[in-house]
Amino acid sequence: MPPIDRILAEYERGLKKLADDLAAENKSPEEDRAHLMLVARMLQAVVNSYAAHQLDQAATLRAAGAGLFGAGAHRVLNVSLRRLVDDHLMTPWYARFLNSNLQIKRTIIISGGPKVGKSTLLNALIDLLPRDHRIVSIDDSDEGLPALHERSFTVQLKAKRGTPARSAVFRKAADMKPTWVVAGELARRDGPGFLDALAVGTTGGLTTVQAPDPENILNEWLALSKGVAEQVKTLNPLVVHLVREDGGQPRVERVIEVSTDRGNLVVTPREQVDTEQVGVQGGERSDLARGEQERGVSLS
Repeated sequence: MPPIDRILAEYERGLKKLADDLAAENKSPEEDRAHLMLVARMLQAVVNSYAAHQLDQAATLRAAGAGLFGAGAHRVLNVSLRRLVDDHLMTPWYARFLNSNLQIKRTIIISGGPKVGKSTLLNALIDLLPRDHRIVSIDDSDEGLPALHERSFTVQLKAKRGTPARSAVFRKAADMKPTWVVAGELARRDGPGFLDALAVGTTGGLTTVQAPDPENILNEWLALSKGVAEQVKTLNPLVVHLVREDGGQPRVERVIEVSTDRGNLVVTPREQVDTEQVGVQGGERSDLARGEQERGVSLS
């Protein structure tokens, strides 16, 4: 018998004994004794309900959370940005800041080491995009991100990372003039082609890149193509960098704005200012976030 089952069984026996002892001590009549036993059964029902719902749900969520925390095989959690805030992946201010930049179609690149939740965060950002936005999704698998599956205005293109075929697909995506180009994890050589497919105010970009230091990968992109410096200066993208804490919890370490000056990389950290108000009015929720609220689920 698992430890929790033994504890619950002992609790049930203890409640019954307590009711019997109270009835005997006070020499309660049968009617009062019946009431005491009813109270004991009601308390036990509450405990059983907790065990059936909370404990079982916790096991399910731990299994789901393993994908975010990097345990086991790679997977993308279909969770909202609010839920990632609740699970301390980022501060509420960072979430509002990213949300407000999505509204102006600003390109966002999510960087970090392996299995720190990059694709899960990318999926949560896509969930916030208006349903009428046209998206071209580029990946090297047919599975795609969960948030894209139910969107009507989405075209999915397949091309292996780091190949000439992916460069060609980026050019095809640019010709389609979508609202967003969403790319699965970029290889080192994919960066220039991805940036070239974007246009300020017209086509935004969302992607991930595996990099322990985002500045290094951006400098590598600058070295690959002379045109990258002007693209970065024009797009002025955000880079969201994820790390894993000592306890295994992933979190947003920093958000930076990226530009260039005379071909050199210029990085500006974005940090909360106490008087600065950024974000969506009224705490608006996506469909995914509303569903989570109705189900009452949390990763923690």
